Amino acid sequence: MDRGFSEFDLIDRLRRQASAVGPVLTGIGDDASVTAHPGQTATSVDAVVEGVHFRREWSSPAEIAAKAVAVALSDIAAMAADRGEVYVTLGLPADTERDFAEALADGFLEASRRFSTPLSGGDTVASPVLFAAITVVGRAPEGERLILRSGACEGDLVAVTGSLGGAAAGLLLLETDVGDGLDLPEREALIARQLSPEPKLEPASSLRGSGVTSLIDVSDGLLADLGHVADSSGVSIEIDADLIPIQPGVSVVASAAARSGLDLALAGGEDYELAMTFPPSLRESITDLFTPAGCPLKVIGRVVRNRPVPAPGSSGGEDPTGRVTVAGRDPSRPSSTGFDHFR
Repeated sequence: MDRGFSEFDLIDRLRRQASAVGPVLTGIGDDASVTAHPGQTATSVDAVVEGVHFRREWSSPAEIAAKAVAVALSDIAAMAADRGEVYVTLGLPADTERDFAEALADGFLEASRRFSTPLSGGDTVASPVLFAAITVVGRAPEGERLILRSGACEGDLVAVTGSLGGAAAGLLLLETDVGDGLDLPEREALIARQLSPEPKLEPASSLRGSGVTSLIDVSDGLLADLGHVADSSGVSIEIDADLIPIQPGVSVVASAAARSGLDLALAGGEDYELAMTFPPSLRESITDLFTPAGCPLKVIGRVVRNRPVPAPGSSGGEDPTGRVTVAGRDPSRPSSTGFDHFR
């Protein structure tokens, strides 16, 4: 099928509007981009696929592009890295119209500007399904350590930014419209959490050297993601159900879908908040780091060291609830542990 435009038309559109800035010496237009920088580099690859992460009937091309870049950058925030550059591999089905493709390309350019991450290269391919695979690069000056999942220590506090469950509730609203009883601002805020996530880039980068011992973004669900921290650190984590910050309106939507607001907050995923651990003595100073960004930080639990570090190559166990305990959770309600693409 003749799309009415070529791969090189799309690349040229991006090349003409993107610019090489900062450490990027040459960007779009060569076989590879060239960068020069001191210090450490953190690189992450993330993908969004039509029918899995977005639907065209819900999102404009600009919103699809912005979500793809935002969720990838959340991985950079989860390392406490400064934002670097972004690279996009775009797969377009044969029936993609020129106007849609150009709007999508413009959306990636706008997202890169909005998040101050220069669009520096990528690829375009024919594909049976629309997708975007995003590579993002983060940086840290030499001598400043990035924060990993593996540093949680016995006695550390566990804290999370913002509120949880909103993205999962927004997805339920889009799929089933179960939101009777919600006022319009709550409904719009929940849907926005699903369609337009915001990576916590600014507060995250300030955590280097703060004493935070482990850091992760809440993408697969709080239980699953804290389970990753517990596995990597060789600890167990205890959190309190009464302390979990649940976004307004989540419980209303969850109840209409025969679920609980707590379950959406624990296992819904895609909120892209940050979860972290740190010594109790640093509670005030670390909380203060998030105040300028208007991003509240709430302590929800504690780290307990009673598990061996898993052997290299092992899964560390299949069930996150075996290493993350939720005090006060109603055991009679059905629940899940988080999102897994292969389940």
